[in-house]
Amino acid sequence: MIRLRTARRGLIPSDSLAALKQQPEFFTGGNWMARRSPSPNESERWQRQQARELERQQRATAAAAKAADRAKRDQHTADQKRDTELRTAEVETRARQLQAILTSGLRHTARIDLTSLKRQPSQQPFNPGDLAAVAAQPAWEQFEPPQPGMVSRLLGGQSRYQQQLAHARTAHQQAMQAWQAADADRRRRLDAARSNHDERVRQHLAEVEEHNRHVEQLITSYRARDRKTVESVLGLALNQVPLPDDFPRRAEITFSPQQAQIVVRMQLPGRDAVPTVRGYKYVQTRDEIQPVPRPTKETSELYRSLVAQVSLLTLHNLFEADPQLASIGFNGHVDAINPGTGQREYPCLISLNVERELFAQLVLAQVRPEVCLRHLNALVSPHPYELEPITPILDFDLTKFSFVDGMDAVSTLDSRPDLMKMSPTEFEHLVRQIFEAMGVESWTTEQNYDDGVDAVVVNRSALLGRLSIVQAKRYKDAVGVSHIRELAGAIEEKKAGHGILVTTSWFTPRSWQKAREHGRIELIDGNRLTYLIKEHLGKDVLIGIKRPRTATTGPDGASAATASS
Repeated sequence: MIRLRTARRGLIPSDSLAALKQQPEFFTGGNWMARRSPSPNESERWQRQQARELERQQRATAAAAKAADRAKRDQHTADQKRDTELRTAEVETRARQLQAILTSGLRHTARIDLTSLKRQPSQQPFNPGDLAAVAAQPAWEQFEPPQPGMVSRLLGGQSRYQQQLAHARTAHQQAMQAWQAADADRRRRLDAARSNHDERVRQHLAEVEEHNRHVEQLITSYRARDRKTVESVLGLALNQVPLPDDFPRRAEITFSPQQAQIVVRMQLPGRDAVPTVRGYKYVQTRDEIQPVPRPTKETSELYRSLVAQVSLLTLHNLFEADPQLASIGFNGHVDAINPGTGQREYPCLISLNVERELFAQLVLAQVRPEVCLRHLNALVSPHPYELEPITPILDFDLTKFSFVDGMDAVSTLDSRPDLMKMSPTEFEHLVRQIFEAMGVESWTTEQNYDDGVDAVVVNRSALLGRLSIVQAKRYKDAVGVSHIRELAGAIEEKKAGHGILVTTSWFTPRSWQKAREHGRIELIDGNRLTYLIKEHLGKDVLIGIKRPRTATTGPDGASAATASS
């Protein structure tokens, strides 16, 4: 055995030899030898080293987890703070936007160019595509067989050539026939495609021409100040008022050609349009984003300013859109629920009637909206944020109608007069006077602008009373269901609460049924009319028509009327 004396001779350093001895095995003299068993002290020292290493690793792992948790908390805190800043910035941006509704809106033009509604015909040339490509005609050279050589002729090649030539001619002829058929089909499909294109172009030109014709009619009617056309065009102008996208766009317009005036009933933005917080703050100890409330007084003032700005901007756009308007009546409402009744209501918060001449003197970019409204003698709710309603200066419902001065039709009634001898105008005024005698307000409309309405009745004393429209029919024959449908349409168009149809004759059973199904139509036939005249006007009248015994006198159709005297 070779002894480890090399350390003494300086061949292996002593520290290297000590390290070698720590290995499980070491090589000496070309053999592997087992390391001697460690002593108890060495084993304990080794175990302590392993325990310290394990403890160090555990401390490192815990420190890394703690650092990761701290980084996660820091990131969460940073995210919360950033979210807080973003939400605060949104609230501040919204508040600035609401404060600048008027000034920013003035930068947009409100003029409406009706000629821009016209369409230009599109130029779409015909594209034949693959149908324009003509297939190559079969050439004889593709079918012609090669002529035989001299040797081939001596061996009977000439006969075979003639046979091949006959077959080639037949094949060429068949190919020509197929090509001609295919080309004929191509030409048919090309003609059909061109015809379809020409038809589409014709239809397109016709549609453009028809559309432009309607636009020309619209322009002509607008220049003639047709009531419905002006209302439609100004409705378009209202839709173009530069307001935030979340603001309501509900509005109604009525136009009076005689006064060159419009009355607008418009829905204003609700209270929720104004943010009730100033911003947000992050409370790190509770990990909460808490709102910073906006003072109630500040919220109310911001909403009052918003109502004033929207109203002024709307008036500006309407006057600019229609240079022929002389005045505008404006009623601003808000859609709300009454906290006391739970019922949905439409209270009016602002009302004014302004002349163009006065409005043109305003420098809107420099006014204080609330002060400007006082200058215009506007009636504004004392507490708009509380939705405290006001009574409008102009009644929107009544402005839909053109009224005439009332005449005393009753004074024309002699002793036992015949209503059928009255003129239609006198009969309409008589009907008006009946309702006036019943204690309600009533007006007779102009015949040129009545739209199927002869009179208007308003019962202001009734708790739930609404505007009613009246049609007066001085007829000698039965009033059919078509008249009920006509009145129902007028009720919807005028947005009236009820409709009343008065006639000197009688109603068919289907008319009574239709009125009952509608629910807001009342029918007054000749019998009831004479009773109302005697009851409220003190006149005993007759109706000189022959009523058939089959004519019913009420919605139940139970009693038959006798012939009138």
